[in-house]
Order: sequence, then structure tokens, then C-alpha cells
Amino acid sequence: MSLHVFRRNWARNARRRYANADAFLVSIPKSGRTWLRFSLRHYLCAQAGIPFAIDPGDDEPRHLPLVHCSHDLWEHLTAPRWVDRVRGKYLIPPRPRRTARIILAVRDLRDVMVSLHLQLTRRGFRSGARYDGTLTDMIGDPRFGAARSVDVLNLWLAEWRDSGRCLVWSYEEARKDPCESLRAVLTHLGFQDPDEARIAESVEFASFDNMKNMESENRFDRRLLRPGDPSDPESFKVRRGQVGGWVDYLPDEDARRIEAAASRLRL
Repeated sequence: MSLHVFRRNWARNARRRYANADAFLVSIPKSGRTWLRFSLRHYLCAQAGIPFAIDPGDDEPRHLPLVHCSHDLWEHLTAPRWVDRVRGKYLIPPRPRRTARIILAVRDLRDVMVSLHLQLTRRGFRSGARYDGTLTDMIGDPRFGAARSVDVLNLWLAEWRDSGRCLVWSYEEARKDPCESLRAVLTHLGFQDPDEARIAESVEFASFDNMKNMESENRFDRRLLRPGDPSDPESFKVRRGQVGGWVDYLPDEDARRIEAAASRLRL
């Protein structure tokens, strides 16, 4: 599959939103980004002595690195509204693409496909993207399937990996050693000697159980941590957080189809 995307963003607020970004946390959806986002923000807020907030505020101390989260090309290509695609609404604009630091989050594509199907069928995305078919159907879908995710990841890797500004962050490695994983991200953002005690506190704050409780209690007045249906455990943003949880959902044939697509990934 060949993708040609003109990476421009003509959305009205694009310049204001992205102009001061120091870094972008970029991923295919369901790649474990929420854990990293919460642990990183907890560390930054604690470092500045301000209350935790998942999004940077306008009055936040400017010495903190400003990190934006984006699904970039993936959300651009799956957005259902043609006007959003024409405007490049979900794309990181050219200048920050060339200058900001990049944290590229990756995860086992089998786990990604399972979680993505549940997201698309039970929660949807801010762009309005949804999917009504089965997981088996979605794996081969030209818009949402495994091949599309691999193509987008390869485009990102070709664009950023050798730039000297890109850290490839693995969800599996983060689960194995969360403190080391967060430390690597902080170092990439310019913290020469991250506070080890604060790292441990931030990892604890972003633990699966704590994030699950925050979502259950609707702690944040926004859709990021709000279940699609409180009575449906599979509709929660923080669902299982397992490495290898795909084995409970994927028949062998579907797993092999995803593995075949992932074999083209140029990591």
C-alpha cells in the first residue's frame, strides 16, 4: 500500500496550537500512550509544583517542555469528514514536524488491533471515526486494518527515526521497567538528571489500577478518561493494559494475518 500525504494543516487554530510545541507524542491509537501521557504529565506538574492536569494550561510555567499528543497521519487518513482531511486538521504542521522532538510510541500490533477494534466499536474517536464490523473484518480493512497501521508507522519512521530528534518508545518495554522507560523519555526531553523519587511517584500515579479508578470515578471532565458505557468494561479507555492480551481475542488465523502485516514494519 502506498500513501502520499501532503503534510499541511490549514485548520484555523493549528498555528496557535502547535507553534510552541517542544515535542510530540505520536502513535497509532491504542499503543499505550495514555500510560506515558499520565506518568509524564504527573512528573512535569510535580516538577513545577502545580496541581496535576492532563493538558498543559495557558499559565503553565514555560520552562516545562510542552508536549502535544497526536495520532497525526493515522487520524488524518481515517477521519470520516472530507473537509477535515482537506484541511489537514489532524496533522502536525510542517515546521514543528522538522524541529520538535518526537516520541514515537509502538506496541505489539496484535494488541493494538484488538484494543483499536474495541475503541472504534464502543467509543469512537474525536474525529468521529467509528467501525461497525467484526474484528476479523477490521484486520483486513483498508482504512483501519493492520496494513494501514504498518504503512503509517513506516512513514513516521522514515520521516523521523534518523533525525536525531526521535525516541521510539515501546509499551512492552515500559511494562517491563516503567521507571526506566519514563526516565528515557525525560532524558529525551532534556532533563539531564531526572528526580528518581519523583519518577517512582509518577509511575505509581499512572499505574493501571489508579488510572482505572480515575476513569470509574469520572475524575476528569473530559472524554479522554470516560467509558463509552459504564456498565461495559470493554468500553473503558483503561481496559486491561496487558502485554499479550490479544490471545484472548484473536483466533490463530487472525493473529497470523496481523503478524504478516507487521513483518513489513521497518523498526
